[in-house]
Amino acid sequence: MKDYELRDELRESVNRIYDMELFSSLTELVQGENHVLQYLVQHRDDEINPSLLSDHLHVSRSRITAALTGLRKKGYVTMEMSEHDRRRMCVRLTVDGESLIKQKQQRIEGYFEALVVGLGEKNVKDFIRLIELSLSIMNAGSIEK
Repeated sequence: MKDYELRDELRESVNRIYDMELFSSLTELVQGENHVLQYLVQHRDDEINPSLLSDHLHVSRSRITAALTGLRKKGYVTMEMSEHDRRRMCVRLTVDGESLIKQKQQRIEGYFEALVVGLGEKNVKDFIRLIELSLSIMNAGSIEK
């Protein structure tokens, strides 16, 4: 098989993966409001403020403000004055917000569980190895831009 044919076949395979509901769910989880909720679940014992969210999620402060506004309107987070610094607002996850993000996480975990069961340990380890190798190659700048 010629290089360009192999490249095209690879691109088509990757496109089919991205068309799956699993990947749209995964993308949804790591972007926007859901990304904020996931961060809050993972750091529920920490005092989180909008600036910290912006820094840790690598999102502009205006996008964090918009996400938090939407999440507050939906009842998924609350904003209160910080106990340690009255000039800062503290973002807190509500029960509804935690429930929503945990449901989404469980759905995604179900997809990955099915993949692990279907592929088996050896193939999953090979798949992980190939993903890591691909990331290494792409991050090394060996791809023409």
